[in-house]
Amino acid sequence: MRPDGKVVIEIYGEGKTDVGQEDATPQPPDKGVITILVATLCGKPARMLVKRYGSPSMMKLLPDTLSADATASWLSRKVRLAKQEARRHGSAAAVFVVDSDGYYTKRRDDLGKGRDSVLPDFPMAVGVAHPCIEAWLLSDAAAIQRGLGLPEAPQVPAEPEKLPGKSREDRGRLKETLTRAVGLQKADLSAKEKNRIAREMNDMNIPRRRCPQGFGPFADEVDRYIRPIF
Repeated sequence: MRPDGKVVIEIYGEGKTDVGQEDATPQPPDKGVITILVATLCGKPARMLVKRYGSPSMMKLLPDTLSADATASWLSRKVRLAKQEARRHGSAAAVFVVDSDGYYTKRRDDLGKGRDSVLPDFPMAVGVAHPCIEAWLLSDAAAIQRGLGLPEAPQVPAEPEKLPGKSREDRGRLKETLTRAVGLQKADLSAKEKNRIAREMNDMNIPRRRCPQGFGPFADEVDRYIRPIF
């Protein structure tokens, strides 16, 4: 905790949609879908500040990261590095989320192994958006309506996680499912539009129920490792 009582959490994702613009300056958790949902899962604490990062570059590996386990996957080693860096920065905890891109089990296991390989007392929540972060947004039609100012709630897939997402083309079609649901003819919503939807996702039981494979376990991780800090 900082002298002003604020608590800094480091958020790692895969792009602007996930975390907002990368920024190592502690700021309110109001940009990036993952950032916003973490804050909501924690009860939107006024004391929360976040640093936003993309997935750590392997060029920045700490000296012991490679030597610690030469057999670890690149994702495991990136998670390990993110945890070490967050601790070194003096932050209170870290969150690391990736899209499954069709490899849910492998990526879930790699995230856990990386997190558990170092600093056992440092809080870190990990998660896999299956097949990608847009599935979580598709889970809450009412939030889409409120966030984008639509006259009525859009029709969305009953089980967003069952949409194909292994190939680039699959993920593009999934993003288009979101834009078509809101009546737009474009390939993807902007990061700002997705943020607006995420800010209106106030009932976390909805994505828990409709995205049980990815969001449910991630929400449990946040409940276990991050929320108790506040």
